[in-house]
Amino acid sequence: MTGTPTDQHVKILFHLEQDEDGYPPANAETLWATTVGEGLYKIDNIPFFATGIAVDDIVSAELDADQLLYKDVVHPSGHSTVRVVVYGHDELPEVHGLFKQLGCSTEQSHLRGLVALDVPPSVSWDELKRILDEGREQDRWDYEEACLAQS
Repeated sequence: MTGTPTDQHVKILFHLEQDEDGYPPANAETLWATTVGEGLYKIDNIPFFATGIAVDDIVSAELDADQLLYKDVVHPSGHSTVRVVVYGHDELPEVHGLFKQLGCSTEQSHLRGLVALDVPPSVSWDELKRILDEGREQDRWDYEEACLAQS
């Protein structure tokens, strides 16, 4: 999360569709958001499993039995979300540092080796992609482009 939870923060539930291998390992994920209007919320943390969502996206959600349920993206932020599975767990601090140097924010999942990246519009996608592909080719990690900003 980009800030500390406050009274302004709410959690939004995103239903997830699992594949035949049971991935993602849950059928829902909650993300922190701030209220920006009636039924509108700004995403305030990096998703680990939800796709098509990025930090600072404005989304709509409906209240259903004390839980806000995600409906759709109303205004994309221009950020992208990438997930990296790091094979060498001792490399995690170095991997976080590498992506932070490029201008990305990172979050570590409770699942060992899973790192979520927030890629703001100011980050060079070509440079990031080069590093992601290089790490994949070296068998350091694999990655998934979970939400790519429209250029």
